[in-house]
Amino acid sequence: MKKRRPFLSLILAAIFFVLPLSSKAAMSGALLQVYNQRGDLQTAFDSSGNAVPNTAAGFLINFEDWARQYGWREHQELAEYAPIDFPSQIKNQSLPDLTAEKFIIVDKNSGLILAEHNSDDLWPMASITKLMTSHLVIDSGTSFDITCAVSSADDVGGAKLYVSDGATFSLRDLLYATLVSSANNAANAISRVVDNDKENFVRKMNAEACNLGLVKTKFVDPSGIEVENVSTAREVAYFARQFFADSELKSFVSTASKVISVLSTGESKNLTSTNWMLWKPEYDDIYVMAGKTGYLDESGWNLVVSLRPELENSKEEILLVVFGAGSRTDSFRDARALADWTWESFEW
Repeated sequence: MKKRRPFLSLILAAIFFVLPLSSKAAMSGALLQVYNQRGDLQTAFDSSGNAVPNTAAGFLINFEDWARQYGWREHQELAEYAPIDFPSQIKNQSLPDLTAEKFIIVDKNSGLILAEHNSDDLWPMASITKLMTSHLVIDSGTSFDITCAVSSADDVGGAKLYVSDGATFSLRDLLYATLVSSANNAANAISRVVDNDKENFVRKMNAEACNLGLVKTKFVDPSGIEVENVSTAREVAYFARQFFADSELKSFVSTASKVISVLSTGESKNLTSTNWMLWKPEYDDIYVMAGKTGYLDESGWNLVVSLRPELENSKEEILLVVFGAGSRTDSFRDARALADWTWESFEW
């Protein structure tokens, strides 16, 4: 695989990426026992287990997060938080030179964070927002065969399906439009499957983020067009890792191209994935299992993608989040460079 130049001044972390403790959940059992023993931890985390800002907690979300990342190494009584299987680093080589502002690399199977840079900083998600929108629609159990209409009010700018007001599609085809070509009007249209009121749907998006323990993730619209849809590379990696495990959602985010039908007119629309790693020849020797792109002027080029070095090699699958790459091309090159570095630096 092609190598990249050294990337200086990054912090490499071999830590575990896990579901954060709910802000409403209190510590108990072994966690509480360890907490009560250590004054340093009591300074970094409050009595409910939440991280205290501007302390040694750093990018840790809560006390359970600490236990899964570090605590099991230091305290035998926290052995239940230790991972079962994870890669080990075999080379201490410099990270590649990137254009991205922030990134994270996660071993998909164990959840081990293999490297990161500014992964806990807030950043506009842009169209990565559509993963949450589509997750809620798919999770609702609604038949993919129902007919849905795209209205002129769904057009909020950016990428879209070019159709007349009231054009109808199957829900399945609108999910393809949302996740393959990242059409904003399609995302707004499918949100009505769950709730006809956009504000109510957004509340459900935020409730699901809260339920997942994503304390920094916030949604304000279903498409990602608004800059106030924010998260961190770390939290995006968490929910993408979970959502990509859903075979139904994964079937959409692993599709390179698709022809969909406008039911009301009989027309066809050709969709091509915004994730160039799925179809550009220069990525033919890397296997994309799932992915979603995002772009706003304010965010630059974002990407979350799950990759394997060989199709059958699920053991070495990694999940990457890249925020703020310099161009669309750079976002994929950055992801490829990070993948090459990972497979050369770690042994499974």
